[in-house]
Amino acid sequence: MYKNLLNLLVLAVLLPSCSGTAPHISVVCEENNVGNCIVKWEMAPLIKGNIKVYASTDPDFIPEDVPVAMADISDLKMTIVTNDPTKRYYYTLLFDDKYRVKIATRNINIPGVQNFRDLGGYPSYSTKKQMRWGMIYRSAEIDSLECSSRRELKNLGIKTLIDLRASSEIGRQSPLQKGFNVVHIPLATGDMEGILKGIREEKIKSDTVYRMVERMNRVLIDQYTKEYRQIFDILLDKNSYPVVIHCSSGKGRTGIVSALVLAALGINEDIIMEDYRLSNDYFNIPSASKYAYQLPARSQEAITTLFSAREDFLNAAKDEAERRYGDMDTYLRKGIGLSKNEIKRLRSILLSN
Repeated sequence: MYKNLLNLLVLAVLLPSCSGTAPHISVVCEENNVGNCIVKWEMAPLIKGNIKVYASTDPDFIPEDVPVAMADISDLKMTIVTNDPTKRYYYTLLFDDKYRVKIATRNINIPGVQNFRDLGGYPSYSTKKQMRWGMIYRSAEIDSLECSSRRELKNLGIKTLIDLRASSEIGRQSPLQKGFNVVHIPLATGDMEGILKGIREEKIKSDTVYRMVERMNRVLIDQYTKEYRQIFDILLDKNSYPVVIHCSSGKGRTGIVSALVLAALGINEDIIMEDYRLSNDYFNIPSASKYAYQLPARSQEAITTLFSAREDFLNAAKDEAERRYGDMDTYLRKGIGLSKNEIKRLRSILLSN
């Protein structure tokens, strides 16, 4: 149920309130299926004392008046019980009344939506800041939702939905239009319907799928710079936020766009890859391909490969950017056309101390 918590790298940003060397603190947290927050932490060196948790629905203002939870630091884990699971909470963890860590759950469980998660909290090593929580979410397709799920999106304050699916994919669904600014920026290369058809007809095998996904990701880097420029134009407008970026599974096209955004913010490659791999935890492949059980084992393996977030898939996109432009920073500047001032403005919007 908790999807390998220890592999969910989140954040270890300390705001010490006294002089001296602060311990290194790493915290992970995840929302369980009833909306509570499961928190685990590691500390080196381990110090004595307690941990106090303060909560707010505003990520930029978490008052430290009455803690919502407390534990001994040596416990190394706790459960924060949420009074209202339909609301998004952000937390300050205060260790021994000295060291602060701001945190939120990476995943958000919204009925009818898969792979919905917050891009916040990742540290930007080039700026010594971190990405703000509650600004950019990434997700699988968001279409016909129950009223309760629509309310959850509203409770997150979502303003803009950036839909990366091809027109043929949207034609199969009823896009959300009411209450949100839906911007359609199609990246047609990631439309997997043809591949799925080939797999069902046993014309495409698992090893072929592997090469096809790598090739798609290289094409996504090479042929869609104008579309990425459109996306960054939206992100450079403060009035767009909070934003959801989504495609069909939230893994392929959304994974590439998320990686580009994180790279522009100065997030290092290891964390970008870690975020990409989280789709393996939050996209339910059996639910998305129930028909696969009727197919031969090789076809089932091919479908699993298609929907998986393999390191080689994201590395294929990175290698293509480096092959054509030398490095990712140059691709962002010369390929997509982001100026130094625009990157600086983007960081001023999305990074905080």
